[in-house]
Amino acid sequence: MRKSTGKMRLFLWLIIISAVLIRPVEATWESLRHEPAEWLLDAKFGIYTHWGVYSVPAFQTEWYAKRMYEAGSKVNEHHTEKYGDPKQFGYRKFVPMFKAEKWEPAEWAQLMKATGAKYSGMAVVHHDGFLLWDSDVSRWNAKNMGPKRDCYGEYVKALRAEGLKTIATFHHIRTFNWYLPGVGGMGGAIGPDLAEKIKSGGWDLTNPEYGDLYWNEPAGCRYEDFLAEWQAKVREVIDKYRPDVLWFDGGSFREGDSEQIVLNLLAYYQNRAAGWGKSVEVLNKLPVTGRFNFPAEYGILTFEQGRDRLGRVERPWIDDMKISNRAWCYVEGQKYKSANEIIDGLADRVARGGGLLLNFSPRADGTVPKEQKASMLAVGRWLKANGEAIFATRPWKVAGEGDETKLRARGWKFGDCDASDVRFTRSKDGRFLYAIVLGYPKAGQVRIRTLGEQTVISKGGIRRVTLLGGNRPLTWKRDAVALQVELPECIDQNQLAYALKIEPAGKLSCE
Repeated sequence: MRKSTGKMRLFLWLIIISAVLIRPVEATWESLRHEPAEWLLDAKFGIYTHWGVYSVPAFQTEWYAKRMYEAGSKVNEHHTEKYGDPKQFGYRKFVPMFKAEKWEPAEWAQLMKATGAKYSGMAVVHHDGFLLWDSDVSRWNAKNMGPKRDCYGEYVKALRAEGLKTIATFHHIRTFNWYLPGVGGMGGAIGPDLAEKIKSGGWDLTNPEYGDLYWNEPAGCRYEDFLAEWQAKVREVIDKYRPDVLWFDGGSFREGDSEQIVLNLLAYYQNRAAGWGKSVEVLNKLPVTGRFNFPAEYGILTFEQGRDRLGRVERPWIDDMKISNRAWCYVEGQKYKSANEIIDGLADRVARGGGLLLNFSPRADGTVPKEQKASMLAVGRWLKANGEAIFATRPWKVAGEGDETKLRARGWKFGDCDASDVRFTRSKDGRFLYAIVLGYPKAGQVRIRTLGEQTVISKGGIRRVTLLGGNRPLTWKRDAVALQVELPECIDQNQLAYALKIEPAGKLSCE
């Protein structure tokens, strides 16, 4: 009996200690702050996709749903010519045309694995408000209409089968009044005169029957109802699919009635994750407003294609970047970034303490254009050979050498990098330094001025230098001017980049 009593006391004490140590997160910014998820700091590279009803017209932009109602816009002209006046063919009529008839989630997941990405997912709802999951909150979802499939749910299952973590991105907090012509891209309130003018247009936008898709004042919708449903949709994805990362596009997250709803939602996510026993993260975007969605001390900072990002950011951060030169979704006639440009950009970001979330653009039927697939697979081959210099690394005391102005002058573009551009990373345990050379040097001779004897690498200098992708030892010498390394004569001169592994003779100096 005494043994049973002792075990019971121990059990009760464990419950009490757990309750003290694992306190629920409260819905305040102070309580929500947390250390960044270590797995995401190690991951460096993720891929998601813009894919939905807007992929059906495949013209110019993923904002097709808004632009088609704007008289005089190219999208409106295209829509009228191909589908008819928006009064007769409203956006909702594209929904049954989004069938995803050739989509195989396992194929996408296998492609993501082959790219070297560590996490993947979807824009589960864009500004148009159509949901890519099986929802009980809104009838406008992919299980109920269009594909008649739980697209996000199937993809999450396939990704996890490949050992990848998952991300869900939400773009719908700006949906209220977003469709309306004359209203800005963030949605928001409108005046009575504009409301009456829009209502007289005769579009399905203002028909109350479709208000739960278009969500606007002329259709009789209320913003407080929209906010309540916005939160319910995100909670539903959290509960059904347990995503490892949430990302939110720009919108009204800290204005008026929305802030407490947002706080409640983020606290809900973090508390649910604690119950699941998993480490999750929220990406904190800097929109065109110049103000982060959430306080800058919360989550991992995110910059759209590097917009407004400085060369040095004090907190962990990620750039999200589209693979195309035009739209985030698939549109006819656009071009795609090469694997070389993607790798150079990834190396630069990782060296600066950041990461890359790449977006690819499938067709409406679920197939991936061969040009996109070729670029992503080439990135995967490079990472398979050289990923040691990328994954689970941390920034060194110097990010790199080369002309940074050519990158920043064009808004962090990486199409013109060459052998003069070198990026440095270090292993998390501090045992190795990596130098990633972003092009083939003349005569195969790498000269890295930063690593000359004027820079302290360790008390004993350098022990050896090897080339990743075979771990071949290299001939090298170091003087007051530079570290000079001879690449093997048999090396492929068309590689995307060359990663050198530098083993210090002693503890690596990081200061």
